[in-house]
Amino acid sequence: MNQIIKALFLSTLLIGCEKNSIEKSSVEDNEKSIALRTGSFYSYLISPSTTNSAIVSYNNNHYVCVDTRTILKNKLFVFFPGTSGSPENYKLLIQKAASLGYHAIGLMYPNGSDIYVASGSNPDNTQFGKCRQEKFDGTNQTYGVSVNSDNCIKNRLYKLLIYLQQQYPNLNFGQFIRGNEVAWDKCTLAGHSQGGGHAFYIAKKVGVEKTISFSSIDWNTLLGRSADWVSQASVTPISKFYSFNSTKDQLFSYSKVQIQLTNMGLSGTASSIDNTISPYSFTHRLITSATAAFLVPVPDHSITCLDGYVPKDLSGNVSPAFADAWSYLIAN
Repeated sequence: MNQIIKALFLSTLLIGCEKNSIEKSSVEDNEKSIALRTGSFYSYLISPSTTNSAIVSYNNNHYVCVDTRTILKNKLFVFFPGTSGSPENYKLLIQKAASLGYHAIGLMYPNGSDIYVASGSNPDNTQFGKCRQEKFDGTNQTYGVSVNSDNCIKNRLYKLLIYLQQQYPNLNFGQFIRGNEVAWDKCTLAGHSQGGGHAFYIAKKVGVEKTISFSSIDWNTLLGRSADWVSQASVTPISKFYSFNSTKDQLFSYSKVQIQLTNMGLSGTASSIDNTISPYSFTHRLITSATAAFLVPVPDHSITCLDGYVPKDLSGNVSPAFADAWSYLIAN
């Protein structure tokens, strides 16, 4: 487990360097959430503290985009980055969701490695679920993590939607608020690594439109089995759960991921995007053995959705196989 945490940390350092080389935004631009506009494509970088002054940590920018060049679905795509990652490192996938007609958000949340320290080899197999619940709604569940009601996923998303509706009413983010809550039934939740676990876990607790996990697993190495929450009842039908994993993932064993997906009840067998085409026999389990665009430190864990690692064509665009897979997962 210590090796996993170390690898996640090294990956984060590399991602941070990549981020600085790709885009440099002034503090003033981030704070004011200046829109970058190309035609009818709207893109925003918004610090969480701008939406709620009580947020003082995990304050990397949310990434928000809407593409009005397509027919809007009036549905919300919410993406959770992996451990210590930032939404800005997953722009390609988030922009893909926007191109498919979704209001798309990359949400920054408390995504430290504490969840794995507390749960990865704990004889109490409920710890993964308790950590995820606390990160979701800020209720005190465990000593393993410390997240209050201001900083939790649920409140961060709610406050961001309020802010977006106030600042950009023409984009109608208010449709995703119902009373004092997020309208979860209008949401597709997705995430990478730790974030993929949050997407699945939250979908078990509230009814959502769909949920997608990229390169994710909650596996107790001490007990040799999935976390308890994986096999618990789900509010969202399991028919709405989808996954995408690399067969060569350096952090999370491919075979154990498949065991976990079976435990959860995902339908279909694993279908490789490398040699089949959409709709992949309508399976809910996509896999790849492709070579990542960048080869260190944990490329195959990152290949499914992290900007710097996703395979590209000769023009620098996302490879057709991956673009088609993303479309299938998000909009199928």
